[in-house]
Amino acid sequence: MSDSRHNGITPALRRLRLLAGQTLGGALRMRLTPLLAAVAALLVLGSLWLRVFNFGASELKFIGDLGLGAIGLAGTLLAALAPAQLFFADLAGGAAACVLTRPVRRWEFVAGQLGGVAALLALFTAALGALLAGLLWWRGSQLGVVPVTLPVLLSACALQWMKFTVVAAMTLFISSYAGSALFAGCAGLLGAVIGHLRPFAAGGALEWLRVWPNLALFDSEALLASGQPLAGSLLLSLAGYWAICVLLFGGLASYAFKHREL
Repeated sequence: MSDSRHNGITPALRRLRLLAGQTLGGALRMRLTPLLAAVAALLVLGSLWLRVFNFGASELKFIGDLGLGAIGLAGTLLAALAPAQLFFADLAGGAAACVLTRPVRRWEFVAGQLGGVAALLALFTAALGALLAGLLWWRGSQLGVVPVTLPVLLSACALQWMKFTVVAAMTLFISSYAGSALFAGCAGLLGAVIGHLRPFAAGGALEWLRVWPNLALFDSEALLASGQPLAGSLLLSLAGYWAICVLLFGGLASYAFKHREL
């Protein structure tokens, strides 16, 4: 008979928290994380020098667009490569088998992995978003121009994080049945590219893209152009769409991992 102490919502949440914390710790120790963070930070700071290529837009908008683009590119790479590397590292090192000998269900292991990666992506987005905010404030004070408001920048970073976590959930699903981290990471990047092509699925050869998550919904450039944060109703609808995507890929990953031999 199973021990009742290991059943119920509270023990499950405690296991998820521990698994997510372990995954986050492993992700922070990866060389990939500081490398991509450093590259993105250099690109954000480099927008000050690249502003000479600006052809008409306001300087602060140009810096903001370029900075958000750098965060988006590096974050997408991290969201596709980190889950694959962490998942297969746990499989190869025996950590997954060791954890699953305890009263941990396979879906809890997958959810813990996804939660840890989501926390890593939140830290990544927050750190680089703070760097971009400081850069915009500093340059705006030099120019005597009101910089991008904090609610707008927070909304933009929130959209970026949602997009990253959807890519991470896609990659984790692929990792749950793939044979190597390289294949899973490359397939996750391909899935991200397909998601950005989703708005062009108006018919013809791209019609099949309509079944794929539309990552273009989480693009944040329009926020800087309008200077207005997301409306509450729009934010709720995007959060609902994000939750459906993450739960769908997380559920598929749990199902595939449940039938995988370790």
